[in-house]
Amino acid sequence: MRLGTLRKIPEKLLAVILAGVAGLAVLSMSGLFVDRIPPQAATSTRMNVLKRLVLQYAQSHGQLPAALDAVSDRIQDAWKRDIHFEVSGGVIVFRSLGRDGTVGGGGEDADIVRSFPSHDTQGRWSNEFVDWTEETRRR
Repeated sequence: MRLGTLRKIPEKLLAVILAGVAGLAVLSMSGLFVDRIPPQAATSTRMNVLKRLVLQYAQSHGQLPAALDAVSDRIQDAWKRDIHFEVSGGVIVFRSLGRDGTVGGGGEDADIVRSFPSHDTQGRWSNEFVDWTEETRRR
């Protein structure tokens, strides 16, 4: 083997090592730029899905479901707890108890309560684009 060939091997090895280190640095930094969806926003999105499913059920069956399991296997809030469902005076209410799972609280512990009317002003089932109220309850 010639002396020049031996000198090139360490240079190639150094280049491979530097490329690997640079690649690892890029991969580790890419995690810094990934957006994290706040739990309240994720829960709100899941409530939007439930709203659509409940109204589709009502339009197909002529009545509201007695429980959410009639429309979905299991849609939970961002803290992996069931979203509560109730109907009161023609208003459909979804409730998440927040991060702590208890009534009230502040910040991520605050309850998320969203409601919408089951019928429009002409007495027809509301469509999925019906406005709803959104509350974050702190008690």
